[in-house]
Amino acid sequence: MKILQLVEESPSLDFTVPIFEFLDKEDKILVYSTKSSYEHWYDHDPINLLVNNKKVDFSTVIDSTKLSSFFKRIFKLGTKNNRDNINNFFHRIINKLFNEIIDITSEPIDFFEDYFDGLPDLILIETRNDLKPNRVNKKIFNWINKNLIKTIGVPVSSYTLEGVKWSPIEPFGKSNLGYKPFNDFPKNYEYWLASKQPFVIEQLKETPHKIVGYPGVDSKWLNLFKYDHVRKNSSDEVNILLNIRHFGQKRNLEPAKGKYVYEDVFNFLNTLKTYMDGLDGIKVNLFIKPHYYVNFKSFEEIFNKLEIKNYEFLRTSIYNSLMNINFVIGLHSSVNLISTLAGIPTLLFPQVLTEKFKNEDSKTKTIYEGLQGYCKNEDEFKLKFELFLDKEKREEMLQKDKKHLRGFFEDGTIEDIKKYLISLA
Repeated sequence: MKILQLVEESPSLDFTVPIFEFLDKEDKILVYSTKSSYEHWYDHDPINLLVNNKKVDFSTVIDSTKLSSFFKRIFKLGTKNNRDNINNFFHRIINKLFNEIIDITSEPIDFFEDYFDGLPDLILIETRNDLKPNRVNKKIFNWINKNLIKTIGVPVSSYTLEGVKWSPIEPFGKSNLGYKPFNDFPKNYEYWLASKQPFVIEQLKETPHKIVGYPGVDSKWLNLFKYDHVRKNSSDEVNILLNIRHFGQKRNLEPAKGKYVYEDVFNFLNTLKTYMDGLDGIKVNLFIKPHYYVNFKSFEEIFNKLEIKNYEFLRTSIYNSLMNINFVIGLHSSVNLISTLAGIPTLLFPQVLTEKFKNEDSKTKTIYEGLQGYCKNEDEFKLKFELFLDKEKREEMLQKDKKHLRGFFEDGTIEDIKKYLISLA
């Protein structure tokens, strides 16, 4: 089987990599980023997202240009930061110029057909509706339609709101783009959902869809990492992972949307620092798993202002981030559900986004309020923070949380998806 995955943002890889891990070694898989560098998201080679299966190749839009190897290296260096990690105005202009040249000179179709020695059997794209209507995507989507290549839209999150209406449900997220190929899904297309979402299904109309679950929480995948939050613990030192979303200047609380502002993140870290300073004889090591749009300089300013020094950013997948972690503290994010199912106790800091989504969606309310790590307010958070420092108590809470979440996330989706893909080939 020949599989091409088109990647615009990193979360879709959390869905597909667990599947790739268990496909046959004879399968040929190419992951192609329409961004210029995987360094937007990772500080390592993306092949290290996998554990055993190394039969996956990763490339970027720069690799498909007709530029010389020298200029490719120059362009990779000039565009390795994502848009939210460029603070300097001059660098923003250079980055935009480089990306425009890359878009003009890229020949993705020649690159794909050379790699696969023809056409792929299957193409995976993201269901996040913000693909860019640029030259590269125009070439790719016209090629997909011309050859009627089977195309599947894959989820970008372990859980999405089921009872909230939002739009548009389109690859490019712009309902006013009335020109092909940006005004519709590909001709031979199927939309995958991690869970039943009535409003999405309603908008899809006659477009085929399939509810497939979330491979990233399958035991078969998670067991490869051999997580052990107890074994890595000592009486005088604890490793805590912080799941933090990015923040901006303005909070957007429209349906199915949410964004932190500076004050949210500052208050979270300031509260945590207060608790850590009050610990007697316990060293706390903080590891930060940031959202893929996090501006690292902005976060470092907060850490410096609060005089938090013992921290480290982890620019990798959530799965790699959980190694050697005793427990997780998270602002609202679906990766908190992954860390719990992976067997790492997870404590949820009370803030506006969780409450917003709970009010919008009854399933979200049931999921979060049923977790032992859920906190209604900061007083409860302080109490549970102290409990989580006790490995026996947090282990007890973890087992209850895993049982609770398994009621929403079925196990065994990897094998089901694998069988389905084989039937398509």
